[in-house]
Amino acid sequence: MAYRFDQSKVGGKQELSDSYLQRDQSTSWWADGPDCKDQADSLREQLRVTDEHVARLQADLRSERLKSSRLQLQCSQQEAELKRREMLSSRLKERLTQLTDRHKGPSIDVLNVPPGSRGKREQLGKSVRFTARREEAALRLMLERREAELREAMKLRHSLTTLLHALRVDMEQWLPEFLDITQDGEKKLDETEAALGEHLTGGVVQSWRLVQKKLQSILSEGQTAAGTDHDKLMAQLEIELKESQEVVRLQQQLLQDSLASTVPSELSDSYFLEEWERLQMSWAELTRQRRTFERERQAFTDAAIRLSHERRDFEQQRGLFLKQQYLCDSPLFHKEAANRRDSSAFNFSGVGGANLSGCFPISPSPSDSGDVAAPEGRVRVQTPSTPQLYSALNLPYDKQFRETDHRSETWEGGVDRRPHTTWPSFLNWS
Repeated sequence: MAYRFDQSKVGGKQELSDSYLQRDQSTSWWADGPDCKDQADSLREQLRVTDEHVARLQADLRSERLKSSRLQLQCSQQEAELKRREMLSSRLKERLTQLTDRHKGPSIDVLNVPPGSRGKREQLGKSVRFTARREEAALRLMLERREAELREAMKLRHSLTTLLHALRVDMEQWLPEFLDITQDGEKKLDETEAALGEHLTGGVVQSWRLVQKKLQSILSEGQTAAGTDHDKLMAQLEIELKESQEVVRLQQQLLQDSLASTVPSELSDSYFLEEWERLQMSWAELTRQRRTFERERQAFTDAAIRLSHERRDFEQQRGLFLKQQYLCDSPLFHKEAANRRDSSAFNFSGVGGANLSGCFPISPSPSDSGDVAAPEGRVRVQTPSTPQLYSALNLPYDKQFRETDHRSETWEGGVDRRPHTTWPSFLNWS
């Protein structure tokens, strides 16, 4: 079919060339003779023939494409059939291994049959043996074919392994020696690839040749550039070495001159005085820095002490405020505010006429830890004791409560030593 397609293409080209020649001749005839109409008709006929030929060629091309697609489909089907047959061959191998065990069953059945049906059993056994022989022969034939295919595949695999090994050896020899490859190795690789065929090797040897050429060009360019850079670096290092040698020579000469010449006594005294002055200046600077450090440390210590005093005063004021707030918020204290005003044990007439309104006016100062001072009258008011509080609240105060109060008193703070009294359970107004 491909041959016919080529022939049709060649014929079409010849017809087109003839038509073009005739067209050229027709133009000349058109200009010369009176038969232009006949020539135009002939040209139209030739064009129609060429169009038909092109249409036929296109139809042939479509048919060829259809055939190629069918062949591809058939190839895929054959691959699937090949896989199926491989699975079938594996199953047949298993059946062949189990064939001897399967023949034992019918033979035992035949030996143990009743006397009346012996002939039927013999015919059944013969048919089973015949089918088993046929299956065994078919299996042996398939096994022989598979073994032959496997042998061919092993030979091909061995050839490919040999080619790849030779290619690896060639690479190992080529890379360290920078393209020092013998022609014998190249010829051997080319012959091996030609013997196996490019459809198996995939053109790996030719690809390796291209890689060799590219690497050779790259390495040659790199060596040239590296050589020029190396020469420049060597020249620069030589110049620096000469300069260093000159500096070392000058230093050695100056050292020898300084060791050889003795310093006069006047110059040595002047050197000593200069060193002494520098030492005195350094000592004065050290003394000044030490005084500054001592002054800063003293200021820091004073600030820390002042902060601790302020914190202590704040704690004292907070304790007094909480105590006053607790006493002012109690409901019994508000209920009997009139009785507290009339109580003789809790008289605050010397405060300057200040209205207490049920709360103790306190204004704690940082200097006095246990006393409470009023801001207007400058009169010191003592914190009421436990018996005074009981009498102000019109509650009985016995000795057992005194003992309880004495055991529950705890001191708050290490500076003012002010006691904190724990109230009895019946005074819990929360």
